[in-house]
Amino acid sequence: SIWRGPNVNCTDSSGYTALHHAALNGHKDIVLKLLQYEASTNVADNKGYFPIHLAAWKGDVEIVKILIHHGPSHSRVNEQNNENETALHCAAQYGHSEVVAVLLEELTDPTIRNSKLETPLDLAALYGRLRVVKMIISAHPNLMSCNTRKHTPLHLAARNGHKAVVQVLLEAGMDVSCQ
Repeated sequence: SIWRGPNVNCTDSSGYTALHHAALNGHKDIVLKLLQYEASTNVADNKGYFPIHLAAWKGDVEIVKILIHHGPSHSRVNEQNNENETALHCAAQYGHSEVVAVLLEELTDPTIRNSKLETPLDLAALYGRLRVVKMIISAHPNLMSCNTRKHTPLHLAARNGHKAVVQVLLEAGMDVSCQ
């Protein structure tokens, strides 16, 4: 057989490629080098996480941008893991506002619900991520309307005592009579 060079997309026992490891651990130069060697940004690990999920979870805005704009396969920003979470869910839950801003600019769909029926706005409200809540409702005021679901961002923020988030949601027009 003819040797074609290293397989940069091979996976370890957890389904991670070298790109997953580099993205998770903030190694920007290695991410760029792997992409030069045609590492795919669209390989999921055993739990359905793509490298962009891991970079968003860590709050690494530079690596998120690289994964979206460089390499042979650009990251698909609406890819979902096994829990149906996008990279926006990961960033919103942990309050990584710079990553949230990039993902919103790249047209990530903030209406996607995870397996617990939570949107990124729900997670930001649940964990008291005030800046992220403001960013998402500013970019997508339609998320303030009532739909049939188990909860609203207002329920989640109130349950966890996030007074400032409750205030912002009320000022933005969240209906207090949503059920």
